[in-house]
Amino acid sequence: MTGAPTASRSRAEVAAETIGRLARDLDPGARLGNRAELREACAVSVGTLHEALRLLQSTGEVVVRTGPGGGVFKGESSALSDLVRSVRGQAGAPVDYAEIARVLDALAPLVIDDAIRGLDDDARTVLRRRADALAAADHSLRDVVRASLELFATIVSTPPPGVLRTVVASILRVQLDLLRRIDTHVDPDWRAVVDQHVAAATAVVDAILAGDLDAALAARARPEFGLLFERVAQTPWT
Repeated sequence: MTGAPTASRSRAEVAAETIGRLARDLDPGARLGNRAELREACAVSVGTLHEALRLLQSTGEVVVRTGPGGGVFKGESSALSDLVRSVRGQAGAPVDYAEIARVLDALAPLVIDDAIRGLDDDARTVLRRRADALAAADHSLRDVVRASLELFATIVSTPPPGVLRTVVASILRVQLDLLRRIDTHVDPDWRAVVDQHVAAATAVVDAILAGDLDAALAARARPEFGLLFERVAQTPWT
């Protein structure tokens, strides 16, 4: 096995990575084995192997043939299969939080615009409650970061489910890893950073509730909004 299932990888994904590694140095069309042989190599159930092969077939990484001489064969290389394979192989790799920030910055106009369009009375109440919870979380730095993530998740969840929510949710899941590393209170060294972040986040919420997209994006773009997460990511927690 090349790894174990995690919160971000299912058993089928791990098995797909294993089979992908078996195929890596082979020529297109080379036989990897039959289902029983691959199931033994991956140490998974029949159902899990089926799902892993389905994942690999969807990108053309493998071809499954039945009948005499059948089995699982390496597919033709393509941009799609190469991209999927590279992402699959990065599971558990160090996270570049600066890159995450860039992606979130790029998605912010869509997220905030959808949130404004999806507002109703219930959403307004929940969003204001989350903003108040962030302002109140001023003792534990971990609680502050969690409250900030909860606030952003609430903004993302305001409109109906869609592709954008799925993409942002995967990024937030990575950011949650920060919480396990934080081990300090909001001491004087962190106070200004936290207060500035809370002020910027509150301004974002106020603008969303007012239906003002430009003001919300301007508040979201303030340097102090992202400084909290930037500093948390750069701190060498013990």
